[in-house]
Amino acid sequence: METIGKSFVFGLILLAMVSGIGFASLNPKIQLQNYSISEVPATPGHVISITLHLKSIEPDNCADRVAVQLAVSYPFSLQGSDTQYIDRLCSADPVENGTLAFLLPVDSLAPSGTYQVMVATTYEKRFSKFSESNTINLRIGGQPSFTTSVASSTPVDIYPGDSAQVTVTFQNNGNGRAESARATLFAPEGIEVKWAGKTQELGRINAFGSSSATFAVEALKGTQPGNYPLTLQLDYLGEDKSPNNATFQFILPVKQKAEFAASVAESTALMSGEGTLVSLILRNTGTQEAHSLKVRIRPLFPFSTDGTVHYVDSLVAGGQATLTYLINTDTDATDGRQLLSLIVDFEDPQGRKFSETADFPLLAKSKTIVDMLLGLWYVIVVAVAAVAFIVSKKMEKKEQLVKQFKQ
Repeated sequence: METIGKSFVFGLILLAMVSGIGFASLNPKIQLQNYSISEVPATPGHVISITLHLKSIEPDNCADRVAVQLAVSYPFSLQGSDTQYIDRLCSADPVENGTLAFLLPVDSLAPSGTYQVMVATTYEKRFSKFSESNTINLRIGGQPSFTTSVASSTPVDIYPGDSAQVTVTFQNNGNGRAESARATLFAPEGIEVKWAGKTQELGRINAFGSSSATFAVEALKGTQPGNYPLTLQLDYLGEDKSPNNATFQFILPVKQKAEFAASVAESTALMSGEGTLVSLILRNTGTQEAHSLKVRIRPLFPFSTDGTVHYVDSLVAGGQATLTYLINTDTDATDGRQLLSLIVDFEDPQGRKFSETADFPLLAKSKTIVDMLLGLWYVIVVAVAAVAFIVSKKMEKKEQLVKQFKQ
């Protein structure tokens, strides 16, 4: 009986051992429990740290010769080795035993977005090899950053009285895109931005992309030559929808140029149906001497000319010349003032050719009955004189006949 009892106890112990082996894992298992990133989102040009926390989750089996490898692609790179090792990792080990850190430089031109880093873990147990893989998403934050430049100006040289088309390019050097971008141009006194194009809608400007806006500007007549600062404001939304703006300045050079004004030397009314010699004073109101001037009138009803062109060798800034034209007034002219223009073609001291206009007023007056009668006074005088002459001749003849009869 004693032998049977010992055999029974031994059987129970053996059964318990077999049962335990049946429920225990035969292989180790490593998991990436969590990870931490030193900078969220990552900034281009920085070096970020990824810390991995690995754990062996099988209590009865430790993993041997653990190798953890990171696989990265642009815009990330690895500083140091891409693989780190742990000799053995067991479930009871402290957290630091399964903690590994990798350094990842971020390219300075990296565009914003989310990028993947692959984590491959291999380990062994009794000459058997095992592997795990995980994916980590790393986000690079983006902020637009702008510079601007004048891409073109048409014409290149701008003079008082000129209009120009100025094209400005906005370059986004940041790694984030700009949304709802809008550019507005402001000008100082003497320069006018055409209201219809004062604000230009640019929309989206991608990271490291560019966009251009064209503005119409005018240097008003009488504007002094010099460098005029134009202010350009760019308003936009960042990737986080926050409003931002950037302000830039560039110089608009206005060059010297002759400009002209015209006036009537003696204010007088021009009668309808008549031609009148009119003396005009042409003044150089600009800042530069004009050469080889050719001056003609651009007529407008009720006035016309015989096409006379006057030539002036030169006219200094502030100087003037008096020019006389025969101006005809139409018979249908009514009372009132009418603006006419002098067209002045000239050259600057460097021989560049220009054309300017100078307006002046003329007063037209329609003839009244009195004016018409007064205009016919010489006809009446001639007629009276003729009648008187005829009468006197007849009287002389009569007197001669009377004398002859008396004789």
